[in-house]
Amino acid sequence: MDVELGTESSSGNFLGELGPPIRRYPYKGISQFRDLLKMESSRQQEDLEISEWVLFTEVNQNAFSRDFLNSDDKIIERCWNSYDSCQHLLLVKMTVSRPHEIAPRVFERLLLDSLEPMGLKRCLRTFGSATCVAESGSAKQPDAQFLPKRLPRARTKKWPTLVVESVFSESPSKLMSDARFWLTQSNGEVQLVITIKISRSMPQIVLESWERFNDRPKRTQVVTISKGENNHLYIRGQPLIIGFDKLFLRQPSSPKEMDISLDDSVLEELATEVWEEQEF
Repeated sequence: MDVELGTESSSGNFLGELGPPIRRYPYKGISQFRDLLKMESSRQQEDLEISEWVLFTEVNQNAFSRDFLNSDDKIIERCWNSYDSCQHLLLVKMTVSRPHEIAPRVFERLLLDSLEPMGLKRCLRTFGSATCVAESGSAKQPDAQFLPKRLPRARTKKWPTLVVESVFSESPSKLMSDARFWLTQSNGEVQLVITIKISRSMPQIVLESWERFNDRPKRTQVVTISKGENNHLYIRGQPLIIGFDKLFLRQPSSPKEMDISLDDSVLEELATEVWEEQEF
């Protein structure tokens, strides 16, 4: 069933709805932040069911710019994930798990490979987790992002056309907040968000596609990959379609140019890479 998100984020708010199991702490300076970072990282290593995310409150824009966005400490600079300037919230990842990192990297490779028959593999730029800052002051680091090398005359390079977000968690709230940020804070320049939710406890991966309709982020596709008895693979909702026009900001100009269709073989390769790391 389609899910449509509200437009509360038009004023900059996109992290306010994140709740348990994500814990919250009031921000009291970089020294306190470092201490909490160590404490929370140790806690997660002892209990894998604890959320990989922590939300800091009361982080004003000056503190965010000084202590995180422009930090001289590379660890601090990269550990934050999202900043909500409206509610002064900073979302921080405690640990970087291998399954979380593998999923967007494999997706990137498979997407580029799918463009090879069209002769377009080298026509797409990838920017990894480079920071994007909205006019509101909110900011985010995606897991993967893509932008065509040739852009329409009026289009800037500020925002990608396609964003991929991955989470190693059971809660959908983080990925919904991701979709809300990209599709609203970019003023529609981000055309498509693909979220990848990796189960911690079982071999299951859910990919969702989000687009903007009538100024609202709307979930348009859901693909579920799971493994059953005798390692039998079950895929529902396939193929995952990436619209050519949304990725390249133009219509196909030859018969070989078409929507990208990630079929069973591609989805199976993505899942296998992740599950091998999880030892499922």
